[in-house]
This record gives sequence, structure tokens and C-alpha cells, in this order.
Amino acid sequence: MSRAYKISLILKSRNSLPVYKDLAKLSDMELDEQVRCMVRRMRANESSIIARMSLRQPTFSLN
Repeated sequence: MSRAYKISLILKSRNSLPVYKDLAKLSDMELDEQVRCMVRRMRANESSIIARMSLRQPTFSLN
């Protein structure tokens, strides 16, 4: 991922980091760590949602 993409990803997320720090001044290593933490949190949040999803019988359509 490019540096600009990582910064835009952090800005679009619900991360409070942009409030406290200037993202352009972060080092590449710090940006990588923030993106990794964000993805880790997203995975943790999604796993509980997936676990609660109800299984439905498979269906098909003739459209």
C-alpha cells in the first residue's frame, strides 16, 4: 500500500489518531503499525458479527 492510501484509510476509519497527531509527520513504520492495528480491530469486530449470523437454506433463482 502506498503512504497516501494508508493515510486516507486511517482518515476514513473511526480512528481518533488524526485528532491527536499529524498523519503526514508519522514515519512509515508508525503508519504501518496503525494500519495493522486498525485491520486487527476490524477483523475482531467482524468475527463476532459473522458468528451471530443465521444460516439460511441455500436457494437458487431462474432469472
